[in-house]
Amino acid sequence: MKAAIRAVLMLAIVAVPVVIWAQTTPTAPPAAATQPVPATPVMPPPTPREDPLPMDLDGDGVVTAAEHAAGARALFEHMDLNHDERVTREEMITFQRQILGAALAPPRP
Repeated sequence: MKAAIRAVLMLAIVAVPVVIWAQTTPTAPPAAATQPVPATPVMPPPTPREDPLPMDLDGDGVVTAAEHAAGARALFEHMDLNHDERVTREEMITFQRQILGAALAPPRP
């Protein structure tokens, strides 16, 4: 059971930044079929993106063990809906549905 929780936490620690990054990455709308294609493509100005390493608290491009522990703690606190320092199965399922859109299947014995 501990291994399953650890695996879900690790997945969430990796998945959360990826989901956040994917949601904030701008996408260009598809060109209409009736518009003429310009001779040279016009590139939009670069837009700033969120940091792909949100746990990198000091912004040095590296996540230290302390920064990772702080990120894991923040993730745990996000999952602990009633703030009792314990994450129940229901809280974990709710968290998984919020982040992944569906709960993960339980591990096979």
